[in-house]
Amino acid sequence: MASKPHSFDAPSPAVNVGYAATQLQRALDAFARGDSSGDRVRRWLDATSGLLSGAITAGARQPVARYPAWVTLEVTTGGFATGRALAAGPLRAHEEALLSKLGHAGVEVPRLALNRYFLSDAGLALLNEAIESRRFSMEVAEESALPIVAWLVKQGHAEAAERLVAEIAPFAHELRFYPSLTESCSRDDGRVHLESVGEVAQRLSRIGPNARVQAQTEAIEVWAPLYDDLVSLFLETVDGEAPVAAKDESGAWQRGGQGQFVVHGGWPLRREPADWKTRAGQLLASIQQARAKHTLSGKATRSNETFAFLVSALERAVDAPNRMTGREVGRIRLVLARYVAKRGTPGSQSARAFREHQRSEVAGKPHHQLAAELALRLADLPANGGLDDVDAVLRPAGSKYSPRAKRSMERRLLRCVSDRPLGLIQRGVVSSAEVLARLIPQRTGHLQAASLGDGALRVLYAATYRAFRRRRSLLLLNLQKQIQIEELPWIAAIEAFRAVDATSAQAARQALNEFASIAIEGFPQTMLPNKLLQEFSALALEAGESLPLTEELAADIFMGRFSPKFTEAVHIAGQQLRGSLYACYYRLDWEDILSRIPKEGEQAESRAPDPLAVLCAERAGETLGTWRPASNGRILEEQLIITSHNLALLFGRPEIRRHFSGRTHELAQACFEWVLSHLQLPTADWRTELQRIKNAAYAWRQMVFFLSLDPSHIQAFVIRAEDLLDKQPADFAARFRPALQGLKRANDSSEQWLRTQPELPFLGWRDTHRWRRTSASEAS
Repeated sequence: MASKPHSFDAPSPAVNVGYAATQLQRALDAFARGDSSGDRVRRWLDATSGLLSGAITAGARQPVARYPAWVTLEVTTGGFATGRALAAGPLRAHEEALLSKLGHAGVEVPRLALNRYFLSDAGLALLNEAIESRRFSMEVAEESALPIVAWLVKQGHAEAAERLVAEIAPFAHELRFYPSLTESCSRDDGRVHLESVGEVAQRLSRIGPNARVQAQTEAIEVWAPLYDDLVSLFLETVDGEAPVAAKDESGAWQRGGQGQFVVHGGWPLRREPADWKTRAGQLLASIQQARAKHTLSGKATRSNETFAFLVSALERAVDAPNRMTGREVGRIRLVLARYVAKRGTPGSQSARAFREHQRSEVAGKPHHQLAAELALRLADLPANGGLDDVDAVLRPAGSKYSPRAKRSMERRLLRCVSDRPLGLIQRGVVSSAEVLARLIPQRTGHLQAASLGDGALRVLYAATYRAFRRRRSLLLLNLQKQIQIEELPWIAAIEAFRAVDATSAQAARQALNEFASIAIEGFPQTMLPNKLLQEFSALALEAGESLPLTEELAADIFMGRFSPKFTEAVHIAGQQLRGSLYACYYRLDWEDILSRIPKEGEQAESRAPDPLAVLCAERAGETLGTWRPASNGRILEEQLIITSHNLALLFGRPEIRRHFSGRTHELAQACFEWVLSHLQLPTADWRTELQRIKNAAYAWRQMVFFLSLDPSHIQAFVIRAEDLLDKQPADFAARFRPALQGLKRANDSSEQWLRTQPELPFLGWRDTHRWRRTSASEAS
């Protein structure tokens, strides 16, 4: 591929303040529409004003000068700090309660008073008791600072405790350095939960009447019977058999040569039974009364609804039947025909059964009453733990509530159910690798704490770890790393008590292999998200391993250089993928690549061009140093291809390789099916569509990787893929077929594929017009 000249002295990219201003405007627009809360507006207002005034420095590890880097900041979309600390702000309910109990209500600096109390003999004893009994919960990592002080004092390490207090003291007037003390204790039995019982209970207690549910209930209980009466009246006027719309073997509507429905049976308004107009007038009067009384559902008034059309048609049939046009009668016939085909005639056994099922779905007390009842029931359980049995909480509701209401509440309760990670995936609670990444810290924290000798300290460290992992990442430039947990002053103070433990190292190694296998098996189409990679790195560290796990980098802040672990990942991928379908399809000349990318310890001087970045830019046909997101995106995609984004590294582990032995073609099949469905999602705005194309290309790359692990299944895979593609809509299949043909050619005729350079593999940042359904131009 022809290369472009490379510019290495171009000015470094700066964070675009305009992005924050744009997000603020969008937040204001959404708030005006009622689609967003005022808090979102407040966050972006804080971020924008801070950037403009200089109070916030975007791209830095310490973006807010008045807070040290270890303070947990409020961070909004894109990694922008708002200037606020999450451990600051208004007092929590548990703080108000403790102040009142201590007789300090109304004190001028309440948080300073509480921090001082927990440094008193009584406060230190209370904290140690809470640690021993596990009767505490934390929102942010700062809340473990004074519990660690209490532990240090109890263990006779007063000097270390004093040094820690001196470091956090300047912020004691505003930050919470103490946890919430609870009545219930937490536990560790290997299970995890997405949210705590207390969090779900709070959410349930805030549920109010649902206008949409109320409207649907009205539609079923009020308007459906009236609709049945309308259909029944019109069917009385049919001369001959009731009209029925025909269906094919698959259950789809049959269409005629011009796309019209195929209808069999008689025509309405061909006869007039005795007293028909009288009964029709009575029904119209009932409908008018219902319209005045029941206003939640739009079925009775929206002109595009079939109900409103039949009412209008009935009025004309009563008042001026001679003025009905053939087109109107034909439309009435089609409405009747589709009704009969779906449900049978009104009053028939099938129609009654259909309506009975609908009524059962909305019968009983409304959703919000069940939510309030469940919230009270959850209040009796440990607030900071998970739920053991969803059915035990729902069962007392009995038949007071509809099946639909109970299903809705069950979905909410599942968010706090305790189970193994794989179990939560199977239950549908964990729907993505990103959600899985939120669960793993509950296990990783305990594993990392295992090498601490004291049981109470292990409990405290694990809770701190979970709170720390909830910290949102900052936007960083110049290859800076996010703050690590060991940089927290109170965690640094206890690292000396950590001992090398072969048992804990083996447990961490097993957990790493288990969690990586779960993530790949549950979501084979998804790149491992950065949050999950953080947990894998932490487990590797505990296991005494050094894994060059590479994060996904943001295209808008890529600095034209990769850190050393990326080059190490290249050499691992070269060892795993040399001579594979993956190497052929993406035209990876490993001899050339490995000769150009130095191994660890052989890196050139830091001011010299980064060899990996240069190689990726050449393969992408782009120039380094332009700082255009689209250009950077194409360069970064080449890096993802060359390194396989951690897949070669993970499948190089014997345990993971054995776990998927003989099954990698199943992962590839899952990726292919996901790509087909993802690219056919309903058309959205052009930005969303481009994001979908990118995600589909990334899933395609993972598919090719999985296929490469077991070449014996490639031919059978291609046959199944072609058969599945043939079943897709013709226009989509025509656009997508070149991608599958390219993969087939790379496998069947590798030399020809390698020579045909203009024929690209499926890439997410290039050749997007092939997959687009809109004409909007691509953003650059």
